[in-house]
Amino acid sequence: MNRSYSLKRHKEFRYTYARGRSQSASLFTLVYARSRNESVRVGFSVSKRVGNAVQRNRAKRRMRAALTPMIGEISGGWNVIFIARPEVLDAPFAEIGKQMESLLRRAGLWRNEP
Repeated sequence: MNRSYSLKRHKEFRYTYARGRSQSASLFTLVYARSRNESVRVGFSVSKRVGNAVQRNRAKRRMRAALTPMIGEISGGWNVIFIARPEVLDAPFAEIGKQMESLLRRAGLWRNEP
């Protein structure tokens, strides 16, 4: 995923958590809020509850890799944060992508919605 699509600053994460709405699934919670940017900005959050540093970084890499092919299908003008749950470590890669797409569709952030 290109860094221009990343939420980088603590202030951006705080804004999204404070102003955002959420959707949940078994592997993630999605928090999303309108932004001033015209492109979508995505962040990933993995708490210590998920595991040690190696496991947390692995979870973030898998989430990033699953989202990369979908980034063009997400509507612009949104800050999006995926919060991982411990189950993401054992989930098949295809299931990660499927749940991400499902959450984005439920939130109304998918571009090709009828």
